[in-house]
Amino acid sequence: MKITMRLLAKLGLLPLLAMLSVSSASAQADLGKTIMDKLTARVQKLESACASDIKKYCSTVTPGEGRMVYCMQAHEDKISAKCAFALEDAADNIQTSAEALKEAVIACKPEITGVCGKIVPGKGRIAACLIENRSTASSGCADAIKKVESMAAAQ
Repeated sequence: MKITMRLLAKLGLLPLLAMLSVSSASAQADLGKTIMDKLTARVQKLESACASDIKKYCSTVTPGEGRMVYCMQAHEDKISAKCAFALEDAADNIQTSAEALKEAVIACKPEITGVCGKIVPGKGRIAACLIENRSTASSGCADAIKKVESMAAAQ
């Protein structure tokens, strides 16, 4: 879990997930938690698929701050096919998530500073505000919110 959190922090996803995590009384889905759970599952799958490769090539590396990923990249010509596939799959999934979250923050910036400008950030309050005010949001913001919700709902 430490590796997951550090990887997500390194990629800049934790602040975005914190903003999008929703705890609304209107029974909205907790987007941040759902996305975090999915990313965590991907990283755990990666750790499982690469366990023998990590032990073989990177056992002396102290995990954190991307060091393990850098080590695996340095040995990419030697790692197993199973590990290489899991590494590519996790990277693609994390990249897709990061892009969707960044897109939502950029597309909704006027709404975040406008209608939700007086909301205290944290605990998903801004995301809840955006979702509650979706009907008055710009089409770009509404589309970005929909994309993030779809991503969270996807298997």
